Amino acid sequence: MTFGLGLIRGHLITLRRFVRTFLVGHGRTWTRRGGGHQKVDLWFGARTSGDEPIIAQDDRTEGLFTVEYPDERLPVFERSRVLPVLIYDADDGHIRCTSCHICAKVCPPQCIWITQARKSDGKPIALPSEFYVDMDVCMNCGLCAEYCPFDAIKMDQNFELSNYERHQSHVFTLQDLLVSSEYYERHHPDAYGSEDEVTERSKVAKKKAQRLAKASATPSEVEPRPV
Repeated sequence: MTFGLGLIRGHLITLRRFVRTFLVGHGRTWTRRGGGHQKVDLWFGARTSGDEPIIAQDDRTEGLFTVEYPDERLPVFERSRVLPVLIYDADDGHIRCTSCHICAKVCPPQCIWITQARKSDGKPIALPSEFYVDMDVCMNCGLCAEYCPFDAIKMDQNFELSNYERHQSHVFTLQDLLVSSEYYERHHPDAYGSEDEVTERSKVAKKKAQRLAKASATPSEVEPRPV
């Protein structure tokens, strides 16, 4: 009496999932959610870059969960981290990095290289002249941002880094890594407004003022160090 019931039950389960996937759930095919960037879009739903809908999966999602990337995007959360970036102050363009090399020392895979800037007379300046990060070596751990004493390194969220060449374009230079403080505030609003970061920015601002005052002072104005 039970002969074939398992086979029928399996087919019914498959049919149920098919209906919930293509007719009821998130993956229903009657409408195209993403649009696209094609010259001819048969669904008449083309969207400009940056205006793609954000698709999130939750406990109410039915059927097959499919995101029509790049026409649709998964949500990028604030605390997600990919590659480090260097912050410069938007008000005056001052780069916060002082070329102290702490980030390069604590980096587990040793993917950071820094060259300190120097004056015409050869004396060092508290700025980097070269700063490199190898994206293929970076493990996205965030230790460089955590140990930076000048709040100059932050972890960015940009994950779209693929290209057709990896020997030069995958080594990010100083200009590739620089982002403004406004950029960081816009992409990390909760972290930027947290009490810890407000306190840290206050300390960094004081150190910056001291460095600039020392750099602009004449030799007679600089207090001699005690012997």
